[in-house]
Amino acid sequence: MSTSPSSHPAGRAAPWPIRDETITLYDVVLERGDHLDRVDVRYRLEGTLNAARDNVVVVVHALTGTTHASDWWKGVIGVNAAIDPTKHAVLCANLLGGCDGTTGPTHENPEALPPFSTRDQAALLAQLLDALGVGAPLLICGGSLGGMVTLEFAASFPTRVRSAVVLAAPAAQTAQGIAWNAIMRRAIAVGGVREGLALARMVGMLSYRTPEGLERRFGRARSEHDTFQVHDWLAVHGEKLVARFDATSYGALIDAMDAHDVGRDRGGLTAALSAVGDRLIGVGIPGDLLYPAERVREWTAAAKATYVELPSIHGHDAFLLEVDRVSAVITKAIAESEDRAASPTPVVAIAAPSDVAADTPRVRPLRVALAGCGHVGGSLLELFGARVQQLGDAQPIHVDRVLVRDAARPRPALAQAIALGIAAPDACITDPTLLLSDDIDVLVEAIGGTTTARTLVEAALRRGIRVVTANKALLGERGAALTALARITDTRLDFEGAVCGAIPIVRCLRSGAAGVGITKVSGILNGTSNFVLEKVAEGASLADAVATAQRLGYAEADPTRDLSGQDAEDKLRILAWMCFGVDPATLTVTRRGIDAETAAWATRVALEGDRVKLIASCARDGDELVARILPTRITSDDPWARVAGPFNRIVVESESAGSLVFQGPGAGGRATAGAVLADIVAR
Repeated sequence: MSTSPSSHPAGRAAPWPIRDETITLYDVVLERGDHLDRVDVRYRLEGTLNAARDNVVVVVHALTGTTHASDWWKGVIGVNAAIDPTKHAVLCANLLGGCDGTTGPTHENPEALPPFSTRDQAALLAQLLDALGVGAPLLICGGSLGGMVTLEFAASFPTRVRSAVVLAAPAAQTAQGIAWNAIMRRAIAVGGVREGLALARMVGMLSYRTPEGLERRFGRARSEHDTFQVHDWLAVHGEKLVARFDATSYGALIDAMDAHDVGRDRGGLTAALSAVGDRLIGVGIPGDLLYPAERVREWTAAAKATYVELPSIHGHDAFLLEVDRVSAVITKAIAESEDRAASPTPVVAIAAPSDVAADTPRVRPLRVALAGCGHVGGSLLELFGARVQQLGDAQPIHVDRVLVRDAARPRPALAQAIALGIAAPDACITDPTLLLSDDIDVLVEAIGGTTTARTLVEAALRRGIRVVTANKALLGERGAALTALARITDTRLDFEGAVCGAIPIVRCLRSGAAGVGITKVSGILNGTSNFVLEKVAEGASLADAVATAQRLGYAEADPTRDLSGQDAEDKLRILAWMCFGVDPATLTVTRRGIDAETAAWATRVALEGDRVKLIASCARDGDELVARILPTRITSDDPWARVAGPFNRIVVESESAGSLVFQGPGAGGRATAGAVLADIVAR
């Protein structure tokens, strides 16, 4: 993380301090698994953070809003107003995907950011708060898109919400909203980045106002140019937006709005918001053409939140124009927040079941020591956070210590885990000898390599501490010996994440579910190489394909192990060990990876309609095992040819079960972290 101050002073005099800054966050993982090496976030802070950093009011802007909150929300923000920068620290950040200084796609660089969601935008706000040392802001509020992001923040980080006001925003994008956005998207596609964007803005303005409001303001009045005033009003709004906004960013933002659904992957709306409903206020506007008041009333009822109705002839834009009534709602929310304990990490009470006494002892947390906080370790901490939002204290996990190489490097996932109470405030350490202690239940090894990792794993097993690892290199070299050590000390070594990410192949083989009398195992075992070969088949050069994989988080900064086939070999050794009982270190493997010659061949094969895949296999040949990893030509109708992008595929052939096929995500920190989490909770 790094920050840079504004290159110019604030554009207007104000009776409070104004800071315009850009902060850089590193190793950002989006909801769908895309990995970003860095994201710039532009924000404005109006007012002064107090010593406790508990006076922050987060204002989340709408679709085309800016970080200058006191400019576009005059009357709501100001001296002696509901939000007062002489008392409050007013934080407004340009949302992810925007074009006001935060990383986002542009007309010149449409690939600057992969698809993102309102959940990603909320997560980035949380990371910004982490960087500023703010646990739970006094208030978070926003309207329209800003309301969607506010609601996602509340669902994602309920323990960080003291009070939240969501204005004119649904819990899930509506059909009406999707329809308006479809028209605007089409306008840009047909009219281009200037005329198309202007037309999209004109369409949008009609969805933000009501027929009554337009009739009262304009009627059939004409301007001095003998044109209808309402026509001129629309044209001016279109021209103003073109002057300051990017059409590609606009399209990406409405895509995020269309994907908005707070209940997605959280068990539905009620489950998503139940932990924070008592601190939520939803404001519905009768006559809102874009997000009718009924849609707001629905989610407030499901969450047992407070519903406030805001009658107005202005429709959707009432949250910007009805200053006095909006201020009354905000003032009440801030007062209620101030009445609550101003803790940086407020505790959400989990009600005891009716048939259990209220003083029933809490379940002892599973205490974890985590070695490594990179792609896998950071993703695992994020999954811990998502898990606690879903399960509360039913099956608690606590991270006592996290071993890192560089304590100064920003680690947003760890900061968030600390804020949620999942990790200890002093968890971050750099000395491996301090990682393990008698109160640790599980060592999670996610640092990779075979030196420090081996020392830590062996030390944990000797002390009877269960080990979970995704280190295929260590297992390929020492798997048999480490398993024997675990048996001697009556503990466990689990390693589902070491082979093919999210595919539960290790558990299946260990349990015998894949059958007996296995004769062959084969697979696409490296998602990075598969992704690269797919891009080469589409016409990209090998260098460009690798660069794309790195940008999306599918390849490491040094992709040598993936391209050479070494990573696939490590996994094949583990599979051979599981299938045939051979010591993985003794297996002889014939291997060829992906080089310039292979890439050129893959391009020619693609032009002929087929595909080249890096196929690993190990099969019995009499009394011997034959193991190979080779680029292989696959016909277009073969199932292997349909394994796309970073996915993996494994086929196990046995005498008792026939052929069993496993397929799923194999690259990226989130897929591997999910397998690691499954091992951790499988007590």
